Amino acid sequence: MSTMSVCLLADRPELIEAVGRIRWREWGHPPEPEDPAFWVEVTRQEAGRDGLPFTLVAVDAAGAAVGVVGLGEFDQRDLREHSPWLLGMVVDPGWRGRRVGQALLWELQARAAEAGYRQLWVATKDAAGFYQHCGWQHTGWVEVTGEGRMAVLTTRTDHGPGSAAAWPA
Repeated sequence: MSTMSVCLLADRPELIEAVGRIRWREWGHPPEPEDPAFWVEVTRQEAGRDGLPFTLVAVDAAGAAVGVVGLGEFDQRDLREHSPWLLGMVVDPGWRGRRVGQALLWELQARAAEAGYRQLWVATKDAAGFYQHCGWQHTGWVEVTGEGRMAVLTTRTDHGPGSAAAWPA
């Protein structure tokens, strides 16, 4: 059985480009920017260590990035009334269904709780079922400029399952 771990992207800066490219493969089509350099630069900007934003990366036993999630002040300008927001979560297609997303969320929740954030938010077009499976609650819908209708979900960090820093795949 192979293993996967979750760490702060700031601790693995050599993975910034690979993580940016994972995001580009998932979202690099209209209406989103199509240039991979855009996604790498956004990932670099979100790879903070202290405060928001910060990004977590799931790494396989060989040291390759297989998933990513970030936390920032807000995701869409239209959704600023709550904070912080989950940013750019994606798992490499070859690793989906192997609890990588769940491990990323649990570690994100644990780190957010340590930083004093008690409630997290996410807006999604297609992944509401995944977040609900992970214990997030659907709170409604929002029309986001340029994106359309998105589900809004939230979770509390003060009752989560704890850290998933070393997760068996």
